[in-house]
Amino acid sequence: MMSILTIADIPNFCFDVNSVSKRASTKLVYQTISISGQSGTNGDFGRDGTFGFPGDDGSTGENGGSGNDGENASAGEPGQSGTDSRHALVRLNGTVENLNMQLKIFQTLYSSSEQFAGINWNLAHSLHDLNYDFQLAKSKGIILVRAVGGNGGDGGYGGYGGPGGSGGHGGRGRHGTNGSNAYNLGASGENGGSGGAGGNGDCGGNGGDGGSGGDGGNAGAGGHVQVRSADPRLFMLIELDCRAGTKGKGGYGGKGGDCGVGGSGGDGGIGGYGGVGESGGAHGSQGARGANGTHGSHGRVGRNGLAGIDGRATSDGSIQYAVVDIDDNVIEIAPDKYHASVIGYTVTDENNDEIYEPDSDFFITSVEWTNNGAMTLPSGSILSFPSTKCVSSDINDFSVLMGANINEICLDSHQFKCHLNAAPTVSINQPYIQPVTIASEINLLDRLFSGSQVSTTLTCQYPIQITNIQIPTFLGPNERSIITVNFTNISTRSYGTCPDSAGSIEFIFSAHSLIKIVPVTEEYLYQITPDGQGHYKINEEMSPKSTKHIYFEFSLNADASYQLYESLFWSIDLLLRDTLIEKHTNKIRIIPEFNPNVHTDVLLVTYSQMDRVEYLAYQKLFQLFKYSSQMWDIERYEAFHHPEIQWLNTTNLIIFIYSNPKSTLNMIQSQLFLQHMNSSENAGFICIGTCLSDEFDFALFDYNNLQFIDNKEKTKCEASNYVWSGFGFRHPTAKKLNVMANKLRTEYEKQEDNKFLYQVVYDDTKDARSRHCLTVVYGKKYVYKSTLDFQVGNRLILVNSESPLLANTHLPFKLQAQLNTNQQNEVVPSREYDIGINDMVKTLQIDENIIQDEIQLNSQFGRLLCAILFYQGFEKSLMMINHKCELTRCIFVSDSSKFNFNQIVASLAMSIIEREYNRGSLEFHSLTLIVDQAANAIGKLYNITRTTDHVADQNNWLYLLIQSLYEYIDSKFFISFPWYGCTNKAKQRRKLQEIVSDLISLSTHEIPRNKELYQTVQMMRLQKLAKLQFPAADKRENCVRRIIEIQAWKEKQNIKETNLSAPLEKY
Repeated sequence: MMSILTIADIPNFCFDVNSVSKRASTKLVYQTISISGQSGTNGDFGRDGTFGFPGDDGSTGENGGSGNDGENASAGEPGQSGTDSRHALVRLNGTVENLNMQLKIFQTLYSSSEQFAGINWNLAHSLHDLNYDFQLAKSKGIILVRAVGGNGGDGGYGGYGGPGGSGGHGGRGRHGTNGSNAYNLGASGENGGSGGAGGNGDCGGNGGDGGSGGDGGNAGAGGHVQVRSADPRLFMLIELDCRAGTKGKGGYGGKGGDCGVGGSGGDGGIGGYGGVGESGGAHGSQGARGANGTHGSHGRVGRNGLAGIDGRATSDGSIQYAVVDIDDNVIEIAPDKYHASVIGYTVTDENNDEIYEPDSDFFITSVEWTNNGAMTLPSGSILSFPSTKCVSSDINDFSVLMGANINEICLDSHQFKCHLNAAPTVSINQPYIQPVTIASEINLLDRLFSGSQVSTTLTCQYPIQITNIQIPTFLGPNERSIITVNFTNISTRSYGTCPDSAGSIEFIFSAHSLIKIVPVTEEYLYQITPDGQGHYKINEEMSPKSTKHIYFEFSLNADASYQLYESLFWSIDLLLRDTLIEKHTNKIRIIPEFNPNVHTDVLLVTYSQMDRVEYLAYQKLFQLFKYSSQMWDIERYEAFHHPEIQWLNTTNLIIFIYSNPKSTLNMIQSQLFLQHMNSSENAGFICIGTCLSDEFDFALFDYNNLQFIDNKEKTKCEASNYVWSGFGFRHPTAKKLNVMANKLRTEYEKQEDNKFLYQVVYDDTKDARSRHCLTVVYGKKYVYKSTLDFQVGNRLILVNSESPLLANTHLPFKLQAQLNTNQQNEVVPSREYDIGINDMVKTLQIDENIIQDEIQLNSQFGRLLCAILFYQGFEKSLMMINHKCELTRCIFVSDSSKFNFNQIVASLAMSIIEREYNRGSLEFHSLTLIVDQAANAIGKLYNITRTTDHVADQNNWLYLLIQSLYEYIDSKFFISFPWYGCTNKAKQRRKLQEIVSDLISLSTHEIPRNKELYQTVQMMRLQKLAKLQFPAADKRENCVRRIIEIQAWKEKQNIKETNLSAPLEKY
């Protein structure tokens, strides 16, 4: 039998007056009786000195007067001393219900504290005899007698000395006398006299001295108190505080006054003016300016006052507890009372399996305790283990302790029974594990001994626990799988079906009605109840500390095809002794298997965050284009390829939902991607999510099979290594390398009229073997050609967004949940299920009219819809008008602008034209194709497109396209200079004008420029409105990579291939 032994450290109580008094101050107080001394008052602050008067300013040419000294500050007053506490003799009689306290108060005792034990209290003269009665049965508080010395008052702060007065300023010097004028013909005038000297400034006054701080008052002594009682238990009802007061602090000395500032010297006088000469005589010169007076000196700073002296400390009083007999003779006396402390005890569970279960009993025995106080503990203390939030104990389950001498160790023989409360709720998806604390207590007269609280923390849990459940997170209709439940017996007893079993074990597997439990076989031993639950009872012994597992086989009903991408609940209940103790629950997503034997218009590549609402939003989008579809789920196949299942040639358009890191382009094999894109003119790829345009480079340039453009270019590139620096052997910056590399690849693009995208791959490490005197040679550069031309590139589209989910933004229709995924017995109609194929008529829960609102072009749904329009191309979008598809009646909104479908079609064509223009194409191959497609469409839509009144049909797609081209040509080509006609821009202009003429020829009337429409048609760029990117057809400002990037990519691909080489787990 394993038990828990709890051992505590015994508190080491000190019995000096200060320690005993501090412990008393922590107790809950019912009433305080004070005989303490009075605290002294703080001394007053000293008076600040007054300012010294400033000196008088000097009169003209005279010195300034001296500043007067600041007044000295007065000293702070001393703090008053605290008075000594009085003394007391306390007698206690009665009971806790009616306590009588007799209090004799004494002013003086004829004994020092060292001789306190020998005081004859009967001979001392008392000041007061007081009598108190207390009813303390309903309170846990104590009576606190305070005999604390008074605190000394703090000394007052010294005053600040007065600042000295400023010295007077010197007077300005007198003006010099003017020179006499000449009176004789040709005589000169006399010179002017010099100006007088300025007066000197006088010195500033001295600052006054700061006042001294007052001395602190002395502390008062603590009182001497003795408590007497014939019933020592009553000592639990009283506490004493006999500490000395605190001494007063000396006041801070005052700061000396600031010195007076010396007066400034006066300015020298101005020289006199020279006399005027007579005819032909010279004028006299002006006299010299007088000297300035000197600046007066500053006064002396006042001295700071001295700090006051702290008051004197004094001694604590004395505390005594005395047990007396009936004749008041002292039997035992001590400086503190008794204390009961628990040393330790033993905890044992009820059924001896080492597990403390909820709703079970445990026992506490062998409680060891001691009296670590200063006097004998009387009998009558109560030892118990009270109830807590998680543990219940009988209020009558306690032990009455006998008396104990000082430091005597006692062993209590009582067995305490405690009950662990039942778990408040069933633990979900984890075993029930709850820390539970139980603590001992010893009380006397319902007052707690603080050292008696010794706690133990138990782990409340069940002996049988589920450790792991293995179940697939997804399943397709008609698929089977197995749920494996691993569980353990953590106790020291056997469970299950066996002799001396501690209890039965049973598991119940329940799930949504679409999840069917397969009938029992020889391998799987469980029962299926009428309500469809699986019950597995352990009919064998589960030995101590052992682990087992059980199985349930189940399948997904064929009717789950109605609820693709829905999540269905399942749960496993663990029952111990027919009581539910643990529940695990989660959901299984309905994910169809991919069918490689069926060809569809769209293959939607989904991932783990795809839910039913999102799935329905995609299906509604596909219905607008009358597309059939099926799904390939990344969670099911772990990548977008599989050694046994091929999706190549099973679809035209792939829509890849991108979410890092669960579903990224690294999960696509580049060769499969390229084979798909080149498989037919209808092959396309749309990626929606946080993908970046250059992430498609792995396929555009086929990093697994990098090849040069041709052998001639390979030889040329390998021969001309990068020679970047002409001087100094400097390493070029990455920016410089990219600029030069992009310049090189654009030259190659121009050679083929920008039909293909090119990329430069270079090695930026130094080639030590090729270093020359004034140059640094780096690794070789390589130029690679895109595997896809611009026409195929028009079908490779990126919808970049923070979230790939359509339902996160505006949807132009409402989706209603039609399945309660937590309902076990829901009835779903049966139907034949074609694996992996979503028949639009049979499976979609949608109305005949799909679109119920305007289509927001900045929403995920609207942007993806536009991407599909680009994928299917200009001609098929025109044919939707002829077929009167629902989409042609919709309104498209971008911010405050609205567009009809004719404008959207014209915007689509203009975006294709703009892409070719930006790439620098001279032939505009796509635009030529648009003209042919327009002519073909007009042949089929003769009555719709050919109009006799072009003015009245300004919303016609052909009219809008021609006006858009007019505006585009006018906005791009406005430069004219002699050699302009030889530039590529001029060639592009001529080609666009030819295209406009071809389009006009498709109309029966001339269509002149309508500049009133220019502002409207400027906005008609569908690629910009929907914020789409075409990684293989857009102009790339930067298409350069370092060779180490490609090496790192290949390394990651090798790791992924290795991880995927093992067969997938099949549920």
